[in-house]
Amino acid sequence: MSNPFAVLGVEETAADDTIKKAYLQRVREHPPERDPERFQVIRAAYESVKTRRGRLRHRLFQQEPPDLAGLAAAALQPGPRHRPSDSQLRQMLTHRLTGSK
Repeated sequence: MSNPFAVLGVEETAADDTIKKAYLQRVREHPPERDPERFQVIRAAYESVKTRRGRLRHRLFQQEPPDLAGLAAAALQPGPRHRPSDSQLRQMLTHRLTGSK
Protein backbone atom coordinates (compact mmCIF):
# COMPACT_ATOMS: atom_id res chain seq x y z
CA MET A 1 0.00 0.00 0.00
CA SER A 2 1.20 3.50 -0.67
CA ASN A 3 1.56 5.95 2.19
CA PRO A 4 -1.89 6.17 3.86
CA PHE A 5 -1.23 9.73 4.98
CA ALA A 6 -0.62 10.77 1.37
CA VAL A 7 -3.77 8.95 0.23
CA LEU A 8 -5.82 10.86 2.80
CA GLY A 9 -3.95 14.13 2.26
CA VAL A 10 -2.92 14.65 5.89
CA GLU A 11 0.35 15.03 7.77
CA GLU A 12 1.76 12.07 9.67
CA THR A 13 1.25 14.05 12.87
CA ALA A 14 -2.46 14.67 12.23
CA ALA A 15 -4.96 14.07 15.02
CA ASP A 16 -7.80 11.53 14.94
CA ASP A 17 -10.46 14.10 14.03
CA THR A 18 -8.35 15.57 11.22
CA ILE A 19 -7.78 12.12 9.75
CA LYS A 20 -11.48 11.30 9.97
CA LYS A 21 -12.47 14.58 8.27
CA ALA A 22 -9.96 13.95 5.49
CA TYR A 23 -11.32 10.42 5.06
CA LEU A 24 -14.91 11.61 4.81
CA GLN A 25 -13.89 14.29 2.31
CA ARG A 26 -12.10 11.69 0.14
CA VAL A 27 -15.15 9.39 0.31
CA ARG A 28 -17.36 12.25 -0.89
CA GLU A 29 -14.96 12.80 -3.78
CA HIS A 30 -14.72 9.08 -4.62
CA PRO A 31 -17.92 7.31 -3.50
CA PRO A 32 -17.98 3.51 -3.76
CA GLU A 33 -20.75 3.56 -6.38
CA ARG A 34 -18.72 5.66 -8.84
CA ASP A 35 -15.13 4.65 -8.09
CA PRO A 36 -15.02 1.37 -6.13
CA GLU A 37 -11.29 0.75 -6.60
CA ARG A 38 -10.27 4.21 -5.39
CA PHE A 39 -12.75 3.94 -2.52
CA GLN A 40 -11.11 0.68 -1.40
CA VAL A 41 -7.68 2.36 -1.39
CA ILE A 42 -9.05 5.27 0.66
CA ARG A 43 -10.84 2.92 3.06
CA ALA A 44 -7.70 0.79 3.58
CA ALA A 45 -5.62 3.91 4.21
CA TYR A 46 -8.09 5.18 6.78
CA GLU A 47 -8.37 1.81 8.53
CA SER A 48 -4.59 1.58 8.86
CA VAL A 49 -4.14 4.99 10.55
CA LYS A 50 -7.48 5.91 12.09
CA THR A 51 -6.29 5.22 15.64
CA ARG A 52 -3.19 6.25 17.49
CA ARG A 53 -2.18 2.61 17.73
CA GLY A 54 -2.58 2.17 13.98
CA ARG A 55 -0.41 5.21 13.29
CA LEU A 56 2.27 3.84 15.62
CA ARG A 57 2.12 0.45 13.90
CA HIS A 58 2.52 2.19 10.54
CA ARG A 59 5.54 4.16 11.72
CA LEU A 60 7.19 1.09 13.22
CA PHE A 61 6.56 -1.49 10.53
CA GLN A 62 6.00 0.30 7.23
CA GLN A 63 9.45 1.81 6.80
CA GLU A 64 12.27 0.88 4.46
CA PRO A 65 14.24 -2.09 5.78
CA PRO A 66 17.65 -1.17 7.20
CA ASP A 67 20.87 -1.85 5.33
CA LEU A 68 22.07 -4.58 7.66
CA ALA A 69 25.06 -5.48 5.51
CA GLY A 70 26.26 -1.87 5.69
CA LEU A 71 25.70 -1.72 9.43
CA ALA A 72 27.55 -5.01 9.95
CA ALA A 73 30.45 -3.92 7.73
CA ALA A 74 30.78 -0.67 9.66
CA ALA A 75 30.72 -2.56 12.97
CA LEU A 76 33.41 -5.01 11.86
CA GLN A 77 35.88 -2.42 10.55
CA PRO A 78 39.20 -2.36 12.40
CA GLY A 79 40.04 0.65 14.48
CA PRO A 80 38.47 2.48 17.38
CA ARG A 81 34.89 1.54 18.16
CA HIS A 82 32.20 4.17 17.86
CA ARG A 83 28.78 4.15 19.38
CA PRO A 84 26.07 3.63 16.71
CA SER A 85 23.98 6.67 15.92
CA ASP A 86 20.39 6.91 17.11
CA SER A 87 19.10 6.28 13.59
CA GLN A 88 21.25 3.16 13.28
CA LEU A 89 19.95 1.86 16.61
CA ARG A 90 16.35 2.54 15.52
CA GLN A 91 16.95 0.69 12.26
CA MET A 92 18.36 -2.32 14.06
CA LEU A 93 15.53 -2.38 16.61
CA THR A 94 12.85 -1.94 13.96
CA HIS A 95 14.38 -4.74 11.92
CA ARG A 96 14.59 -6.96 14.99
CA LEU A 97 10.98 -6.27 16.00
CA THR A 98 9.55 -6.88 12.54
CA GLY A 99 11.62 -10.01 11.89
CA SER A 100 12.54 -8.76 8.41
CA LYS A 101 15.39 -10.36 6.53
